[in-house]
Amino acid sequence: MKKRKLIIISDLHIGGDDIIEDFSCEAELIGFLTKKHDKDSDLELLILGDFLDLWKVENDAREQVRYVIKQHKKLFNAFKTFGENHTITVIPGNHDHALAYNVKYQQDLAEYNITVEPHQYVKRIFSHKENTFTVIGEHGNQVEPATKFPQFDLPTDSSLAYHINKILVYKLMRMGNEKKSPYWLRDLDSIDTELIPYWVLSKYFYYELGPILKAILIPMLVLFGFAVPYFIFDLVTEFYQPQFIKPFLLLLDTNTFFKVLIFLLYFDMVVVILVVIIWFIKREFRKRLREYGIHSFSEILVSRYHAYKKRAHEILRGNNAFGIPANLYVTGHTHVAGFHTLKESGKLFVDSGSWKQLMKRINARFRFPSVYAPYYALSYVTIEQKGDDVTVRLKVWPKTFKAKLTVLERFVVKWKHVPRSVTKDTLIEEHHIQLSKASNEKYED
Repeated sequence: MKKRKLIIISDLHIGGDDIIEDFSCEAELIGFLTKKHDKDSDLELLILGDFLDLWKVENDAREQVRYVIKQHKKLFNAFKTFGENHTITVIPGNHDHALAYNVKYQQDLAEYNITVEPHQYVKRIFSHKENTFTVIGEHGNQVEPATKFPQFDLPTDSSLAYHINKILVYKLMRMGNEKKSPYWLRDLDSIDTELIPYWVLSKYFYYELGPILKAILIPMLVLFGFAVPYFIFDLVTEFYQPQFIKPFLLLLDTNTFFKVLIFLLYFDMVVVILVVIIWFIKREFRKRLREYGIHSFSEILVSRYHAYKKRAHEILRGNNAFGIPANLYVTGHTHVAGFHTLKESGKLFVDSGSWKQLMKRINARFRFPSVYAPYYALSYVTIEQKGDDVTVRLKVWPKTFKAKLTVLERFVVKWKHVPRSVTKDTLIEEHHIQLSKASNEKYED
């Protein structure tokens, strides 16, 4: 009897023109399909949405999928070969929502042994004798208001995120190229919405700021941490000057270099005072927000983790639109892979991550703006059954990359914090779960 195995990936975002397509893992994905071929397993590859990025394809709507296939012919031939022995299933995400209702697109993919299940979610049941283990997977865009479609299976792309990306983001990305500034705008699609203002500030400082202004700001930022100690030192020496320190004070008063240095320190001290004032205003503002039941600024934006945690509760209880309780909930969409445990039930949910470029925010030294370093984490989930035992693993497929940073960015960050290439198929986390007769029963909070 063949062992049952399910491999889950999501958010490949394949598609777009030469300027804005950011899928750069074709060779790795072909290698993945080749190595994961297993003739001894009942194997299914499940892609939880955003397999294609049709938002970025400007061609005739009837031929968008054909265009993507043509641009990545070698990759789709690898899918076709893999699908000759194993099942490949795709469900729609928000970037390829048209797969939910466009029959022609479904037929185009079927030619490469890729089956589209045109639904918001998929259910897979592992069973042995009378024991079962139910997995429910969905892309996850319906969890967030900005990416939610009013009705998932209707032919509409009316989510807020769709219009923001088509009108603003992709137009800005087309402005960026390697020949002229600002080429870094091409990374805009890799940044979470709430981080965009900080990312723009960082990129502008490190890439666009003029040399004269940068020459002024860099010493100020480096000296920022010394402003308060010098202010205290200067205040004390106004009233008390030991004999041994007088030559040093004379040097500070007469040497041009030290005069400039002192000016910068006092300028930094003014900034420190302003920061303290802003901190008190911010503290008072937060106090007023708490009176209205808002406990943090993140609650004003999008608290993704809590939204998906709530969704997982609903899915695992069966208290959802699907009406099906589950043992494991798998989602994509956030691009951040990870296991999460619900304390109330002890059950798991997992985010399958992404196969596109990501950005790591690295705190900088000397009060410089944070640095955003590009990296890849080609994550995937495997669910494998052997008798009554189900093993769930989160792994990362290898990809060689080098984070492109300016000289100044490299100076202000610790090198150990810069993302490194993954050199081998790496296990991130693993859980063993026993099938049971009660595994599909609802639980109470």
